[in-house]
Amino acid sequence: MTWTRFSQQPRAQELLYHSLRNERLAHAYLLAGPKGSGKKQMALHLAKSLFCSEREADACGACVTCRRIEGGNHPDVLFITPDGASIKIDQIRSLQKEMAMRAVESSRKVYIIEHVDKMTTQAANSLLKFLEEPPAGVLALLLTEHSHAILPTILSRCQIVQFSPLSAESIAEKLRAEGVLAGMAQVASHITTNVEEAMTLSQSESFAQLRNLVIQLVQECKQRNSSALLTIHDMLQKSDKSKEELPLFLDLLILWLRDILYLQVGRHAHLINSDQQDVLQGQALVWTKAELLRGIDLVMETKNRIERNANAQLALERLVLQFQEG
Repeated sequence: MTWTRFSQQPRAQELLYHSLRNERLAHAYLLAGPKGSGKKQMALHLAKSLFCSEREADACGACVTCRRIEGGNHPDVLFITPDGASIKIDQIRSLQKEMAMRAVESSRKVYIIEHVDKMTTQAANSLLKFLEEPPAGVLALLLTEHSHAILPTILSRCQIVQFSPLSAESIAEKLRAEGVLAGMAQVASHITTNVEEAMTLSQSESFAQLRNLVIQLVQECKQRNSSALLTIHDMLQKSDKSKEELPLFLDLLILWLRDILYLQVGRHAHLINSDQQDVLQGQALVWTKAELLRGIDLVMETKNRIERNANAQLALERLVLQFQEG
């Protein structure tokens, strides 16, 4: 469990590791990037690396100190998360009081604030004063998915470390390492850039069912009868969650149509639903390239219509009829 585990974020990894190793850490860092990009994990690893008893400028992850930090039980590492919808001024005041006290087990103290963009105005102003005059030996690690929502004066007091969305390949690899079937891991990794969300999706029974519905619908749309419309009707009537799952269903449909197109143009290495190649190959025989390109556009248009509160059933029925028109 070393800095090498963060190879998906090479710039952030290199900046923080070299600053730590060369004893040139700034007093405050803003770790900014999308959900699931590894900000909290890297912040934790930096904190562990400052205190780890087994490694220098790195963390073993197994010693008592590392485990206590991981569990939120180290007296010199303080975590702050929103209290309800926001981070409140009392939380920042408590933080200031704690950070002003002498470190218990070393000469350093660290505080990690998640969703720092959710601070109230009073809390933000209080934190700003703290950042302007930080106590000696105190390191601030501020985490956000929305750096544009943070006061410019706070941004100016921090060194910004930008995190990129994880690649689909990285997410799929993580899911497979956790025992997720390769096919489901591959599809889920192209639905979201958040590892946790991808894990939840890939292990959900409804996720597999939605993909099966996509396969069924694409097949039925070429039969020129009402079976595709019945499939849509049955899907919407099946459960209360069906309408909530429509965006996911349409995303899966786009990926499936795109895979058929990839097969037709010989780009087998780009297949997302690679575990269903035989089914894709069969459907590639009955769809033309023009139909597939138009179909992808129609699905995207349908998704936009539903997001603008169009009647879901009417929008999907319209999609099916447009598919069947060719």
